[in-house]
Amino acid sequence: MTNYFPTKLAKGYAFCNRKIELTRLKHDIDTVAPALIISPRRYGKTSLSLRAFEQLKISYVQVDLYKAFCEEDIERYILNGIGVLLGKLETAPKKLITLAGEFFSNIHINVSIEKEGLKLDFSKRNKSPVDNILNALEKLHELAKKRKQKVILYLDEFQSVGEVCSNHAIEAAIREVAQKSEYICFVFSGSDRHLIEQMFNDKKKPFYNLCDVISLDRISETDYVAYLQKASKARWANTLLQKTIDEIIRCTERHAYYLNKLCSLLWLQDQPTLNCVRTTWDSFVIENKSAVERELALLTINHRKILTHIAKRDGVKEPFGKLFLSQINMSNSSAARAMKLLIDKDYIFISPDTNEHRVLDPLMRSVLADF
Repeated sequence: MTNYFPTKLAKGYAFCNRKIELTRLKHDIDTVAPALIISPRRYGKTSLSLRAFEQLKISYVQVDLYKAFCEEDIERYILNGIGVLLGKLETAPKKLITLAGEFFSNIHINVSIEKEGLKLDFSKRNKSPVDNILNALEKLHELAKKRKQKVILYLDEFQSVGEVCSNHAIEAAIREVAQKSEYICFVFSGSDRHLIEQMFNDKKKPFYNLCDVISLDRISETDYVAYLQKASKARWANTLLQKTIDEIIRCTERHAYYLNKLCSLLWLQDQPTLNCVRTTWDSFVIENKSAVERELALLTINHRKILTHIAKRDGVKEPFGKLFLSQINMSNSSAARAMKLLIDKDYIFISPDTNEHRVLDPLMRSVLADF
């Protein structure tokens, strides 16, 4: 069965809309302009990026920095990523091992080839992570320039660099290459939107004004309706009733991950009705309730109180008005501090459609609404 609703990467026919964002990202890559993709978690940053890379048919590597806990980790992940790119620039094994040996020789990193590709040994390196990253990026640019072949360095979970580094030296090294390179296309993204925005919007930090910032919002209802009907015809040779689609959108609030999750369950059944949508969503909420409760337990009472009241009201336009503050029994200053953290950490967002403060995660909203 064709999977129109993947809960991981949306590829090929499963990629829905994002036409404007895709055009912008491809233009940035064409012009070798660094790009930053910003959105809450599970909005499709990686799916968008890989779609652009594959359409442009440019060699790329995705460097996931999520597990980087020190500067040496960042160095290792980035240099291993560069090793992957070397393997795409030179596919013949003997030529690749010669190329890689020369490439990493002056930073004393031993190179070998295994089944998965190049393996780098960092045990004998003799320079700092900052120097090695700068050196490797500059050499990558010179190699790509010599071969007249662009490459894409996609640095995901990039907020890790700002979290683990005591200074901004690695950021400065990457910026030095990114702002002058004609052949390395840099794409940045991360799941902690607040930290990423701090790194790229602070005038005192190296990445200020470096990138074209592409912000992802939720896919429009019009686009989702067309996509759902297309998937329905492919699955059941018939379209869905409008009230059924309305219920899918109401439950998931057009959140990409949850709409795909709900529909992946619905598309295993007979063509769904409105009641079927409600029953399937309610079952999903019950199955995942304990995970949400564990996450909520990490928050303070004030944070949980605000989230719960907003969820029960399905959005609040005046979260600092007298009525809402009296309902949650909090002062304006306490509510403002708690709300700031909830927005920074993507628990709450301000809807561009209604200007309401809403719980960002539809699953969390459903769990809280039943408290």
